[in-house]
Amino acid sequence: MIRLNKSSLPPNVTILSEYAYQQGEAFDILVDDCHSKCYICEDKPTKINVEHIVPHRNDPELKYDWANLFIACGHCNSIKGTQFNSILDPTKCDPEEHIALSIDPTEDLVGQVKIELLRTDSSTVQTAELLQKVYNGTNTTKMQKIESSNLRKEHLMPNVHRFMLFIKNYREEPDVTGIILPLNCISIKISPPSPS
Repeated sequence: MIRLNKSSLPPNVTILSEYAYQQGEAFDILVDDCHSKCYICEDKPTKINVEHIVPHRNDPELKYDWANLFIACGHCNSIKGTQFNSILDPTKCDPEEHIALSIDPTEDLVGQVKIELLRTDSSTVQTAELLQKVYNGTNTTKMQKIESSNLRKEHLMPNVHRFMLFIKNYREEPDVTGIILPLNCISIKISPPSPS
């Protein structure tokens, strides 16, 4: 979960029905604001869900509130459901200042994601519990556990390995343009590869 900036809706765009936020112009703006990614796991979903950060429970004010709408993948949306009603809102705070995620790239491709609380307020704790279920399948159904494993194997680990390769190449041939790499947002335990 990362910080997001949501656009204001143009004055001519209103959300008065599910169609408006699932297929109308508001949907297009929402997908663009979320960079076509799930706001929880940051994966590009094959099945897009419009997710209510605060479960609406048929309350029209929450159901059609632009600030309450985000893009989620089916995996995250099914895990979050209505049981998480006070998670961090990535438009109001930077989740990376509340929670740190790390994964050991030397583990097999289904290694667990470590979720560390940087703050202990209730929204941070609830978000950490959600991320634990999303990434590690903790206390979820068999199907969700498989989806969590696939998320780590197909999304997280390839990105971690690409990042490690980037660092390796950078160390061997430093960039002379003076660009500073934002390493403070990623926690990776780098160990030498095991002998084959």
